[in-house]
Amino acid sequence: MYAISASKAPRTSLPFSEGTSAARYVFVSAQPPVDARTGKLVEGSLGDKASCCIDNIEAILSELELTLAEVTKVSIMLAGTCDFSAVDAVCEQRFPSPMPACTHMQVVSLPLGASVAIEAIACR
Repeated sequence: MYAISASKAPRTSLPFSEGTSAARYVFVSAQPPVDARTGKLVEGSLGDKASCCIDNIEAILSELELTLAEVTKVSIMLAGTCDFSAVDAVCEQRFPSPMPACTHMQVVSLPLGASVAIEAIACR
């Protein structure tokens, strides 16, 4: 296993790897909607924030020359809301068919005060 560090993904002070790779599998840590250029949470709709989370996943995968097409599973965490439909709509637009498997979770809170975070598993 080895850690993945992506130059185009935001850095956080959390004590986790942005992702890891083990054999054919790539595990991307939950990505909050943090703008990689500013290091700050993005403003806007829940859909805008979910799109930023996916941008960050895409940046990490690109370090291994992978795309969203190789994502086989996502886990979506929403803090204090059950409006998964807005996030699902973004995922439907961003992930190619066949769509990855998905787990939805409502959580009490997320790091950095984010309202959404998305993690992914990809297969080479």
